[in-house]
Amino acid sequence: MRRLIRWAWAGGLLLGLLPLLGAQALKTEPPAASRLAIQQKKPREKPPVWFSHKVHEAQGVACTQCHHEYQGRRNLWRQGQPVKRCQECHGLSPQARRPEAKNAFHRQCKGCHLKRRQQGGRAGPVDCVYCHRQT
Repeated sequence: MRRLIRWAWAGGLLLGLLPLLGAQALKTEPPAASRLAIQQKKPREKPPVWFSHKVHEAQGVACTQCHHEYQGRRNLWRQGQPVKRCQECHGLSPQARRPEAKNAFHRQCKGCHLKRRQQGGRAGPVDCVYCHRQT
């Protein structure tokens, strides 16, 4: 009987804490669109970029092309694992072979778009005004 009461109490405690932990923490599905805004040392010259997971998914872009957890040269991150904020590893200035956030985004996004164009495929924009636009 005591064991049952203990489990019921623990279960109730867990259910009570779920709203505090946030339901988003339990979801592995990305939002349809995300605002990619990085911290900056000075005022923004351009608006943040709106990124669409749905568009990239429809184009067959694998999650591991953007999301990563590198150990050496291997990406150990797999779909369904928690996603860190980019700024947790990419700060305002480069450090330990990691580009700062602005260059990491530009290298990742523009680099992929240019590569897909060179391969003759459909690709997103590479010009500033098409990514950095007011919503």
